[in-house]
Amino acid sequence: MNESVPITAVVVTSGVSCEDSALLKDNDTAESGGKRLYSVGTLRYTVAGLVMVSTWLLWGDFCSTVYGILFGNFLPLYLHNLKASNGLIAFLGSSVGGAANILFLPNISMWTDRHRSRWGRRMPFLFWSAPLIALDLVGMGYSSQIGGWLHGMVVPLHIFSQTQVALAVMSVLVVIAAALQMVLYNVYQFLLRDVVPQEVMPWFLTLFRVVGVVAGFLFQWFFFRYIVEHPQILCAGVGLLFLSSFLLICWRVREGNYPPPPPRRAVGVVKNVLVSYRRYFRECMSVGIYRNYVLVFILFLAGNAAAGTFSTLFGIKTLGISAGEYGRILALSTLVSGAVYVLMGYVCKHWHAVGASMASLALLAAGQAAVFFLVWNQSGWLVWSLAMAIPTVGWGLASFVLTMMLFPAENFGQLSSSLNAIGYGSLLVTGVLIGRFMDFFGGNYRMAFVISLACYTAALVPMYAVYRGWKRHGGPEHYVPPLPQPSHG
Repeated sequence: MNESVPITAVVVTSGVSCEDSALLKDNDTAESGGKRLYSVGTLRYTVAGLVMVSTWLLWGDFCSTVYGILFGNFLPLYLHNLKASNGLIAFLGSSVGGAANILFLPNISMWTDRHRSRWGRRMPFLFWSAPLIALDLVGMGYSSQIGGWLHGMVVPLHIFSQTQVALAVMSVLVVIAAALQMVLYNVYQFLLRDVVPQEVMPWFLTLFRVVGVVAGFLFQWFFFRYIVEHPQILCAGVGLLFLSSFLLICWRVREGNYPPPPPRRAVGVVKNVLVSYRRYFRECMSVGIYRNYVLVFILFLAGNAAAGTFSTLFGIKTLGISAGEYGRILALSTLVSGAVYVLMGYVCKHWHAVGASMASLALLAAGQAAVFFLVWNQSGWLVWSLAMAIPTVGWGLASFVLTMMLFPAENFGQLSSSLNAIGYGSLLVTGVLIGRFMDFFGGNYRMAFVISLACYTAALVPMYAVYRGWKRHGGPEHYVPPLPQPSHG
């Protein structure tokens, strides 16, 4: 992370240059030396520079997608093999992440907005969290071995079975992973807003998702079958891949300069944290359009938690699909998603992300009804999975683009993080309720889609309110993000 390493953008206000710096003649013009420049904050990119910085960011997305697919599918299967209840699976799969977001993300997001260092305001958080996430994933892969070692070495643990100790080890590692993922994934999204020009954002996010599709296809087609057979090797390999990608991002991507943050009263560390925590929620919830968008995410994440946590168990345990075949079905649906992402990129660029988000939510709701009533075998699951690529991609890309343009750049980290802080925080309650609901029906994993149907349908109401607020603040051509009134505690 040496400052002398060539970078791919020109930081105008600092006078720091890169290999393309000779092209910059006029800071206020979009053209320089006959070559187009793209601007975001104090950063200026030539086409070549924009391609280079995008490449590193997209590689990070590729590796983080592989990590997310492994973690999301490995967790419920491994917990099931360790005799965990459905309530515990739902709790660890959703509620723990919710707790991390609601407790720590408010101050983390405001901290990153205010942070200033020679690496930027986002990079230090990525640099320190990525190695810990990779190490934690390796530990999860070896949780049975760690549990067996602890069971043999620690005499008081002999009152428990070796499986129970392994389950406890796995649970602790999941809690740690939830906290670390909360930091890295949120800060990474903040970084995109800081270093990617708004004029190319829809197309960049389309590429972002397409790269994720490629990563998902390759992993699901070739490696998913080893989740059950060889979790140790898989977790170690993916952990190393994940770590290397984010260290390369920290080395090769440069942030611009930021104005000094507003002064903060010296009231002591603990009191300052509490005051900031209270101010965070006051400001994030003070604007109607942002408040309604948070409500959309609360409902969407509840529905996604139900279907996402139990869909793998539904396919493998209820429908009797082998892990290898299930992985191939996921891979095919992921491949279909690639084409849909290109189409949705066009829609978000030439229509608007609000309408695309509403349409996608409606189709997601319809899809939950379809799987409940119509899918009873592997063929039906394949058809449904391929069809659901359309609304899944639609929501994923449209909501991503909408988030990037809906919130103001000045305090983007704080305001946009409310989606995760409050949305995932709500999973503290909804995750437990989902687990209780599933236990009530005796592990009938089909019932998870009933919960998703109800949540996606309900989310359409606040989504329409977001659309109306967006129109009031300028609509597709003249939207100006409203700033919350500053709160002083």
